[in-house]
Amino acid sequence: MTGTEGRGFLLRSAPDGPWAGWAGARFLDEGLASVHAAPGRALARLMNLVSLLPGGFGLVWDHPPAWMQALPPESRQGWWEAITAIPRLSLHLPPEIAAQLPGGAFRGWVHAPDMPEGPLGDLWRQGVVGWVPRTGPVWRLPDLGPTAPGDEVPAGWLWGEATLALGALSALASGEALVAAMSEAQGAAERGLAQRMASEAWVDLPFARRAVGWRLSLVGGAEFLRAGGTWPLVLGQLRALRALLEERLRTPIHLGACSDFQVAALLGRQALREGLPWRASLPLPPAPGAFTPGLAADPRDAVPLEARTLQPPAWPDSLNHPPVALLRVPAVPPEAGAQTLLAQTQPAPALRWLPPELPPPGPFDPDRPWAPAATFPFPADPGNGVQRGLFEDLG
Repeated sequence: MTGTEGRGFLLRSAPDGPWAGWAGARFLDEGLASVHAAPGRALARLMNLVSLLPGGFGLVWDHPPAWMQALPPESRQGWWEAITAIPRLSLHLPPEIAAQLPGGAFRGWVHAPDMPEGPLGDLWRQGVVGWVPRTGPVWRLPDLGPTAPGDEVPAGWLWGEATLALGALSALASGEALVAAMSEAQGAAERGLAQRMASEAWVDLPFARRAVGWRLSLVGGAEFLRAGGTWPLVLGQLRALRALLEERLRTPIHLGACSDFQVAALLGRQALREGLPWRASLPLPPAPGAFTPGLAADPRDAVPLEARTLQPPAWPDSLNHPPVALLRVPAVPPEAGAQTLLAQTQPAPALRWLPPELPPPGPFDPDRPWAPAATFPFPADPGNGVQRGLFEDLG
């Protein structure tokens, strides 16, 4: 991975290929002559692919491979567990497939128009999978981007990800600094990829240069609002910046939110170290001088659920894929509590619950630890009146 740090932004890319990518599940069928050898070879193909992509790979389970149906249930569950152990691999599933997952947490997302209910809803509220509200035929992959329309999901790629602090947007509005950094990184990645392909060290998935995009992601939404910022103005500036970058770079720009704790902390430390104007929105010492990831409150802080799911009202008109809201709770929430939360959060972002039985995701920052699960507010359940007692932890 290569990184370029500018005033108010951080750019990440790969030295000799794309930064991240996604594809449908049909490519797992290619070149597999034996059903018995298919699971192992498909697993090796995925591991080889993900090892080349520092930003991760999204596997969209749109058309399950034919050999999956031939596997016995134990082997099928073992294969699911094996692929979810691959670092930087995320699963994207329709509701009927997500209901077949075995127990345990997955880096997976179920894409459905409505909140999961029934057995699938139990898996969602237990933190096994996340939920992405799906509003059309296109798959919108959190932390990656939107897929191309079609019956089958074609391979998609990103040259890299440029993350910027919302408070620095006015300083980056001209786009010149971003265009220069992104052009240099893209040129280096293309030259390295040409050598990789000439050496036959590339993967089997097709690579179409004209379809490769960039991801423009945002951090510091909580600090932006604390400093008096307003969403309508900043969303208009972001749309203008995206149009400018697409015109200058002649490549798609996918606008979304960044959920990376480390990147948000790096941009906060940069603002303090260099005395940049947007440092005024950061908390005062001894609190760590770091921006919060994404557009809502930090998921590590024990604040109300509404603050952790707060998103711009018009984000579907501006962002290409939904922001991620990670909701830590002291117990598995009831279905009525989840419905109440969604009624207050419209349009809903991509939601993933984190009950105390599941460990919080890393990396772990000693300056910004996760608050204990027992301190997080519990979602209200108007159906049965479940609510944590004031002195419940003292018994």
